[in-house]
Amino acid sequence: MFLNKMNMKKINKQSNFAMFMVLFTLVLGYASCKKTDEGAGGQPVITRVRLISKTDTLKNVVHRITLDSNLTYDETRQVTFDSTIVAGRLNNQYAIVGENLLTTLSVSFNGLNVNYNPALLTDHSIIISIPEQTPYGTSQSNKLVVTTKFGTASFDFPILQPPPVITSFSPVAAGAGETVTLTGTIFEGVTKVAFDLVPAEIIGTPTKTQIQVKVPAGVVQSRILVTTPGGTTRSAGSFGFKSLLYDDAFPTGWGSYFGYNSTRDLANTLHVKRGTSAIENTFTDGYGALQIGYNGSTIDVARSGLTAIKLSIYGGAGIVAGSKVQLVINGNYGNAVPITLTPGTYTDYTIPLKDLGSPTVITEFVLQSLGNAVPSVIYVDDIGFI
Repeated sequence: MFLNKMNMKKINKQSNFAMFMVLFTLVLGYASCKKTDEGAGGQPVITRVRLISKTDTLKNVVHRITLDSNLTYDETRQVTFDSTIVAGRLNNQYAIVGENLLTTLSVSFNGLNVNYNPALLTDHSIIISIPEQTPYGTSQSNKLVVTTKFGTASFDFPILQPPPVITSFSPVAAGAGETVTLTGTIFEGVTKVAFDLVPAEIIGTPTKTQIQVKVPAGVVQSRILVTTPGGTTRSAGSFGFKSLLYDDAFPTGWGSYFGYNSTRDLANTLHVKRGTSAIENTFTDGYGALQIGYNGSTIDVARSGLTAIKLSIYGGAGIVAGSKVQLVINGNYGNAVPITLTPGTYTDYTIPLKDLGSPTVITEFVLQSLGNAVPSVIYVDDIGFI
């Protein structure tokens, strides 16, 4: 009996010791994991910023090797890809590489905090995306700043200006020396505006969203190009006309007849897109039309190099959101193109001739109402072919 009690005490002491060791190991493991989770600690360091994707890796490059004046041969070497970059672009993803980054609390570019993915955070890298609203340009600090639980690291890293964006220009056609206003975004630091290859004079002081230029001599029809520190952008729409149908008046040969189930004022001055007048057309029937006939020599599409028709329409009284007209060339109603009108403002339209039946000559122009209210009014200006 006595021996059994002694053995029980011994067993209890061993069990208590074993339990203590288990608890000690668990505590030690927790402390070790906590230290690992927080990295090694210490001041953060940024060593470089690199691209996430290697899609722009150079392909194998052929190098010409010259051993002496009489012997040369070619060899192909794999070019090593270096993903390190020295400047960033908006809406792109990068990896910040360094040391002691696991406890990152914030990342900023030029003072703007940006999002990062905590699930991808390691002691040596941070995955970030540079958002569209990030400040850029020479007036900025050009600093990447990472703040962790143990300090702050700063790194020289400018954000590059994006290319300019041209949203519109007005007027859509003008003579030499007249002013054209370009509207868009990211026009900061504009250095050049050109009509195709012909430079234009910039007048006044450009803003981030607007530039005014004088039309160079000799420009009939062209694209407009804007150059800034971010690059060069070409306008989607074309300036000018190769063949003009209506400006402030009709050229010789046009206007032998003018429409059906509608009335019109060919010298209207109420809503004018450019110049001194525009065509005011009042539909007196839900399917009435502004019809302009040509009574001279036909316009040869191929000889003139025409590919599209361009015009501007203002939605007047009776025109509501969703109101439409259809454009018809040469009476080809089987290839009519519907146009949605905008009430209270001019809208520019460019319609490829192939969508209108690919005419080889131009003899008639029609804008027909598609069930609009009666009466309803449209104003039409700057009709021509490009």
